[in-house]
Formats: sequence, C-alpha cells, structure tokens
Amino acid sequence: MRQRPLAIAIGLLLTLNTARAEERRFQFDLKAQKLSAALKAVASEVNVKLRYADGLLRDQSAPALHGRYSLREALDQLLGGAGLSYTVSPPGIVTIKMPANTTLAPLTVTAKPTPGSLTTPSILQTQAKLDRVPGGTTLIDGERLKEGVRFSASDALAYAPGVYVGDANAGVGGGTRISIRGSDVNSIISPIRGIMLLRNGLPFTSANGLSDTESINIYPADHIEVYRGANALEYGASTLGGAINFVNHTGYTSSGVKAGITAGSYGYLNPRISAGHAFDSGWDAYGSFSYIDFDGNRQNNDQDHYYGYGTLGYRWNEHHESRLHIDLQDHEYLIPSPLTKQQLEENPRQHTGSFDNPHSGFPVYRVDLQHSVRMNDGDRLDFGAYYFKKDFSFLFTEFGFFRDLWEDAGLSWRHQINGQLLGMKNRIVWGGLAQWMRIKDRNFGVTDGERGPLLSEERDKWQNFQVYLEDQLDLTDTFTLVLGIQAFYREVEYEDLMPDPGDPKTAGQEFSKVNPKLGFIWRATPAVQIYGNVSRSAEPPPLNNLSSVSSEPQLKTQTGTTVEIGTRGRTKWLRWDLAFYQAWLDNEFLITPTPPRFTDFSAANADDTLHTGVELGLESTLPLGLLADYDQIRIRGSYSWNHFRFDDDPVLGDNQLPGIPEHNARVELLYQHPSGFYIGPNVQVASKNFVDFTNTLAANSYALLGARIGWDNGKNLKVFVDGRNLTDEHYAASVFVTGDAGGQDRASFNPGPTRMIFGGVEIAF
Repeated sequence: MRQRPLAIAIGLLLTLNTARAEERRFQFDLKAQKLSAALKAVASEVNVKLRYADGLLRDQSAPALHGRYSLREALDQLLGGAGLSYTVSPPGIVTIKMPANTTLAPLTVTAKPTPGSLTTPSILQTQAKLDRVPGGTTLIDGERLKEGVRFSASDALAYAPGVYVGDANAGVGGGTRISIRGSDVNSIISPIRGIMLLRNGLPFTSANGLSDTESINIYPADHIEVYRGANALEYGASTLGGAINFVNHTGYTSSGVKAGITAGSYGYLNPRISAGHAFDSGWDAYGSFSYIDFDGNRQNNDQDHYYGYGTLGYRWNEHHESRLHIDLQDHEYLIPSPLTKQQLEENPRQHTGSFDNPHSGFPVYRVDLQHSVRMNDGDRLDFGAYYFKKDFSFLFTEFGFFRDLWEDAGLSWRHQINGQLLGMKNRIVWGGLAQWMRIKDRNFGVTDGERGPLLSEERDKWQNFQVYLEDQLDLTDTFTLVLGIQAFYREVEYEDLMPDPGDPKTAGQEFSKVNPKLGFIWRATPAVQIYGNVSRSAEPPPLNNLSSVSSEPQLKTQTGTTVEIGTRGRTKWLRWDLAFYQAWLDNEFLITPTPPRFTDFSAANADDTLHTGVELGLESTLPLGLLADYDQIRIRGSYSWNHFRFDDDPVLGDNQLPGIPEHNARVELLYQHPSGFYIGPNVQVASKNFVDFTNTLAANSYALLGARIGWDNGKNLKVFVDGRNLTDEHYAASVFVTGDAGGQDRASFNPGPTRMIFGGVEIAF
C-alpha cells in the first residue's frame, strides 16, 4: 500500500511531461519522403517513441513539413493523407494505428481535395517556393508578430536581413521608410520607391512606381515574403530592392473569432477583432477590424487609424477557386516637425512648428478579385484584378493645403508549368502586369489660417506594362540552373491646368528596359544550399510634376548590374541565410526633400555609384532543461552591412550615400517554457547615418534595449508585455537628406520613440 502513492506520483509526472511535449512547439524542416522516415525524424526531435504494426506504413508517403508545430500538429500533418490515427500516452509513447472499423484488406481510396486555399498559399507552400529561389529571401510568420505590439510595417520587417526600416515618428502616421540593398537610398519617408509591394500577389505599388507604406495593414497577415533584389522576378519586379508580398489569412488559416486589445504609453489603444471560417459548401470567409488611437510619442502627433479588411473565397471544385478582397481604411494624424541634432538630444518629444494645423490623412478603398486554376502535375494559372483609391489631404497652416487623389487599376496573370526539358525536370513561371493610374493634384494657399485660393492643379496619367519569364532547369538532382528575363514599358502624361484649364500645358515621357537574370542553386546536402545570381535592374525616374518631365536634361532611367552569392540551410539547432552582393549603378536617383514641405523635393541622376553589402539572418532554438524538461532559448538575429557610395565622382569622390546607416543589427534572446511562458531581451544597434552628400553632418549611432514577456497557452489565450527603448535613448529613427549641410546643424532629424511600455491580450473563441 505504501508504494501506491509513489506510483501515482510517478504516473502523474509522466503524464505531465507527455502533456508538455504535446503542447510545446518544435521547428521542423522535413522534405517530402517516406512516412516512416518522417515519423522517425519527428520522434527524434520531440524525444518520443513510436509503436506501429509491421507493414502499416509500407508504401506510404509524407508531405514536406516546414515550420513550428506541436507534436500533435506534426502528426496530424503527416498522417492525415494516409488515413491513419494515433494516440499519445505516458511516458512519451506514440502509437500509430488504423482508425476503428478499418482493416488492411485491399481497398480503393479516393483522394479528397487538398485542404486550404488555391488562391492564397499556405506558409508551408510559400517556404517550399522560397527554397527554389537562387538568392536572398526571408519568410516571416504572422504568428510571431503577435508576441509584441504592432505599430507599423517596421515591426513586421524588423528582423528581415537586408531590409532597413525607419519610421517618420512613433506610430503609423507619416509612414515607414523601407529600403532593401539601398533602394530609394535618400528619398522621403513615404511613399517609397525601388521595392515592389504586393498583397496576396497583387501589386500595392502604383503604376508610377511609388508605394504608400501607411496603407499597409499588417493585422490580417498570415505570413510575409521578402525577395531581395532580382530574386523578386517571381512577381516580375525589376527594381534594385526587390519585392515584399503580404499574404493574408483566409477562412482556412484562421477559423473562429479572435478578439484582442493592446494598450500602453502615451495613450496608445489598439482594439481589434477577426473572424474566419471554411464552410463545407466550398465557401470560406475571413474579416478583421483594427483601430489605433495614439497621442503620439511627440508633441503634435495625435493619430487615429481604422483598418478594415475582408476576404470571401469560393472553391468551385478541386481545380478552381475565386476570391474577393476588400479594404476600407481611414487615417488621420498630426505631423510633427523634424528637429535639429541639438534639439533631438535635448528633448526628442518637442515640436517646433505650428500647433494650429488640422489633422492630415486619407481614406483608402481597395477591391481585389483573384481566380486560380490548379492543373495536372502541379501546374497552375492565376489571374487578378484590382482597384485602389487614396484621397490624400496634407494641411499646413504655415505654407499651404495639398490634396492628391490617387486612383489605380490593374490586371495581372501568372502561369507555372512543370515538365521535362531534354529529360530533366523543368519549371517555367511566366506572367505579366498591366497598370493604369490617375492623379489629381491640387495645391491651395493659406488665408487667415484657412484654405485659400487654388494655386496649382495638375492631372497625371500613368501606364505601366511588364512581362517576365523564369526557367528553373534541374541539371542534376542537386544543381538547378535559373534563367530569367523581364521587360517593362512605362508612360506618363502631365497636364497643368493653371492658369487656364481650357488651355492646359502638357508634357510626357516614355521609359522601357529589358532585364535579364542568370542564377543557380546547388543543394550541397539535403539541408544546405549554395546560391548565386547575376542580374540587371532598371527603374524609371520619379517624376512629381510638369517641370520634372519637361526639365533639361531629362532624368534618366536608373540601371544596375548586381552580383550575389550566398548560402542558406538548417541544422538541428540552427537556421541561417547569408548573402553577399555588389551592385554597379548608373544614373542612381539622388532625392533631396525640403522639410517640412514633404511634397517638395529635387531629383537628379548621379554618375556611377556602388552598393555593396552583406545580409545575415540567424535563428536557433537551444534546449535547456533548466526549469522544465522541454524549456529552451530561442535566438534570432539579423545583420546588414550597407556600404553605399559614390564611385570616383568628380565633386563628391567616394563619399558615402546618406540616408541609411552602414551597419544595422538586431538580436533577441527569448526563454520559452513548455507551458507557453516566454521572456527575454532584444537589442537594436545602428551606426551613424549621414544627412548630406558631402558627409559633413550625421545622426549619431545608437543601441536600443527592449524586452518582452508573455504567455501563449497554445489554444485560446495570448498575453504579452512589450518594452521599447528601456534606457530612454535619444536617437534619430530616420533623416531627411540635404545636399550639403556644410557641417552646420539643421532640422533634418526625425526622432525615434523614447521609452514606451505596452501590454496586450488576445482571446480566441
């Protein structure tokens, strides 16, 4: 009798440990293979034992498994297609068996339609696609974003190697500056150029090549794809920076209702709700709404943002699916002035301009329609169309009122063909894009602090057409040759309706280029790749008004040749992506904005410039066994070396290009307990950032300390506390570039947020 309590205690302990193993998430990177081999790999990673009858797994195959899964989630993925069931019992024993009322007698199995959306890829499908790209890419899991506060796109892209992000101020108002490999190296904060932004494969970038970052809604994102440089040929991009594709949830990837709220410093409040469901009838639906109310980390920085998004899909059959996306947004905010370096160091929260300005902002309306056809042998055909409308209103009582109405419409298509060429596996992706854009630009004067007479009015019309083709040929089982080509044609027409709308002044310009690409992927081992490519890039100049089009000499298309070599891979404890690149640019655009009039800037072509860099991304999960059997440390980090300079310029020599720090790094160490509790610090480091082309004035280097603590029960509850800039550093998050500061301090610095603390909770029903 005395042994019974001990036996009960041991039994409870074994049950608890098994339950922890079932709840804890593990990183799996398994290729498609025999089911028996895949199950053994899972058992080894989770440290459980397998039991199954001889012959049960014979001739059974398992799909690829990439990502973070609990034991039960991994087993569900591997066994679902085989029609097998399982049980998990202490002490860590997994028993594989046939479902009840099923025998091993000969039977006919009819394959069910593949679960999930055809128009919207899952994160596993996206990972498999990125593994075929002969260059630097990054996949960002949307679930990671829920571990802390989500201000803007800069939070979503913070740990992506090679991507520089810098906000105009704390929050969404003013936008996020995004640069990859020095794209748009010294332009204004938003809109940006040099990167193609997409949502579910359809362009967010307008026909004029500009992307407004304020209208990026990160809340419904399931995952994000980052293609650096010419690796964005997958979507037809030909710019220096590449492409970023935000892939949103559907009813297949986010079921049920989720409600959350985040609150914190300076009156920050962010309630949100989402709901999704996939119906047996073939329909699926998902919708989300989020609101941000923020007093701002600076004076004159109040913000209100509304984000509404919905998608409705219909699966006609196994091969056809249609999907509708709708966006409704509204943004209102005050814009604080940039500061001098001394003002920033003394009080980064101050605003030195007028406090009488009304709110600026704009509403957003967008509708997308997609249709996907899945054919035999994995071939697929995707069509898409969209309409995008933004009505910008920037009101400054000091110098004017600006109203810009942007309307975009576009069509896209993409065809993937899998087959054989000369007896070798071959994959062809080809497609195209047609875009049309109209801009109505009106500027008003100021009379007694109110909107005055109309000073100027323009009409802009843009057309953009591009086609692309990429061929991936497997010369051997381990070596793939990649050939690609992209061509574009862009046309702009301007009309100046002042002073006589009946007799407008007109001007126009056309641009076209063809951009080839050659690359390779060598799979040195099943888990390690070596890749490389050489490519051409081209980008028409930014043209903002009639004088830009008709100026002499006319602005030229920026072109470049980029060489890239790198490696990515996985071991049991480490994942990495390391790339080195060098780009030789001709006619790079040098943009000099005139703050605080963000609509005013001058542009010119440089002679020769060089962009050289290193992009490193690392992630590791190290077992500890410190406070529990399966606790661990998750380490993730990124480092970018951005060496962008003039190449023997007659005036500026080899000066560094301003606007982006040469060194930028982030690292986070997070302790994770199998119960779902996590805690850890994070650090961001950046070197000095020049303000002018003559390199006489620069923002100081800085290091920021943050920390997060939270709990995710893996089912229906997430809680977190997120601390930013805990040592209260004074630093510039971004700068406005000028030609020559002459070593004199000037108002070109956008202060980063001071110390802030946030807390959030999300409940799933």
